[in-house]
Parts: sequence; C-alpha cells; structure tokens
Amino acid sequence: MMPPRPLSLRSALFSAAALQTLAVGWMLWDRISLLSSGREIRAAVIPVDPRDVFRGDYVVLGYAFSTGSDVALPEGTREGDTVYALLKSSAPADWTLSSISASPPTPTGEATVVLKAVVDSVRRGPDQTSAMIGRLRYGIERFYIPEGTGRAIESQVREKRIVAVLAVGGDGKVALKALEADGSRIANAPLL
Repeated sequence: MMPPRPLSLRSALFSAAALQTLAVGWMLWDRISLLSSGREIRAAVIPVDPRDVFRGDYVVLGYAFSTGSDVALPEGTREGDTVYALLKSSAPADWTLSSISASPPTPTGEATVVLKAVVDSVRRGPDQTSAMIGRLRYGIERFYIPEGTGRAIESQVREKRIVAVLAVGGDGKVALKALEADGSRIANAPLL
C-alpha cells in the first residue's frame, strides 16, 4: 500500500482561494438577502451627540430603544455576548425596548419585533448585588452617506425629521436599509 501523496502547493493555493471566495460570497448573499427579504420597520432617529454627529462620510444615529443608557441584562451576561431585544411599537416609527433575553423570544404580531444585539459593556447595578446592566450595540448606529451630504442629514437628525428604514430578518439580524425625511427616502444603504 502506497502512502498518500502530499498536496501540491498549487492545490493548497487553489483550495485557500476557493474557501476565501466562498466566504466572501456567503457574506454578500447574507447581506443582500437580509436587505431584500427582511421585514421592513421604520424607527425614529434621535441625535446622539449634536456636536459630533458628522465625521467624514457617515452620521451617527441613535434610537429611542437604544439611547446609550444602561439596560437590564440576563444574569450571567458578559461583554461581547449576543442577546435579543424585544421591541414593541406604539406608533409607526415609535419602537421601545420591552425586554432583553439570552435566547430569541417569539414576536407576537406586527407590533413586536426581535433584534439581535451585542453587549458592549456589562456591570452590576449600583449596590453590586442587583441585576446585571449594560449597553447594547445593534450594528445600525452608523449610516454611511454620499460625500458632501452630511451637514444636511445632520441638521435633519437634530430636527428629529429623520426615520431609519431597518431590514429585520427572522433570526433578529438587523441592517440599516435607508434614511427617510418627511416620508421620502433621502439615502439608501449600499449593499456592502
């Protein structure tokens, strides 16, 4: 019986290139799939820091359900963990945080949606024996814009005229799809 032949350098390079191509293809397909078939919701945008909203070619966006304040987290949550935020709507673009859980809850109708988030920071409450609290990042906090349009969008964000169009997948994954001002789209997110 002959020993197996070692892979040639050419075969190894071809295999590595094929794996990289598959990985990039998967990322593209995942993003395009979410943007084209995810449930569309609209969320009112609030200014995060009026003195520093525009940096280069993006604007920083905040939402009523994610204002940068601490939220109650499931016990045992650590920084970097994935959690699921259940949002409830009381008006078309008015989404508020209902609860945070370690596993995806089931939305109950059109007035609820689940967003996947990453825990940015975590700590115990003020008395060190209370529940875990922390801050979340959804991945929809920055919107990249065409060069030279930042000041106008920044102004509209401060005036609370901007609404973000979010694409939400069934698994809670969320992507920023577009920005609207006064009911009209003013900017669409690039596919990449």
